[in-house]
Amino acid sequence: MNRDDLKRTVARGYDKVGEAYGLMATRSRTVQRSRYETVVLDRLPEGARVLDLGCGSGVPTTRRLARRFEVTGIDISEKQVELARLNVPKATFIQADMADLDFPAESFDGVTAYYSIIHLPRDEQGPVLGRIATWLRPGGLFVCSLGTHSNEVDYDRSWMGAPMFWSGFDSATNRKLVEESGFRIVRAREETTTTNHETETFLWIIAEKLAGSISGP
Repeated sequence: MNRDDLKRTVARGYDKVGEAYGLMATRSRTVQRSRYETVVLDRLPEGARVLDLGCGSGVPTTRRLARRFEVTGIDISEKQVELARLNVPKATFIQADMADLDFPAESFDGVTAYYSIIHLPRDEQGPVLGRIATWLRPGGLFVCSLGTHSNEVDYDRSWMGAPMFWSGFDSATNRKLVEESGFRIVRAREETTTTNHETETFLWIIAEKLAGSISGP
């Protein structure tokens, strides 16, 4: 499958499983989601501008953040964005491929990307991290989950009833990519959880944009 096919797989997959995935998101990985939502809530002032990449249907993360911040949610799935607009009317939502986004420099105080960057082809992940650094103000907060194993193509023909694609690097490479993009890593920790009787491990990163860093393409 080529790049466009892989991205269509992700978009159509979430279009198909949107409601079921939104329900699952409120019941699985809850400890990790809540922990890293709280990091953002504690570290940014009320009214901060936050970009949520891969917002899905807006629950639970975008909804919780929107109670305190001015949130813009991005998702590649048309169905997920439709649901998000209903679930979190206070936030702004855009249907887009995060690799194609273009925001002015220093537009946001914080960026979150929970379980979303791993849906990009692997060679797009580093450039997207660079763009995220560009969109953040100096000292801005970046909280994300990334993979822990090197895997160029991870494809499931029936994930929750739909085809799905992921990709990623090992933890050491991901930490290096984040640092090379203009961030200071505050904390990077592998966290393991069990979902539907399957064990999953993600690298959770809390980082700050370095003052004076020049990032992006």
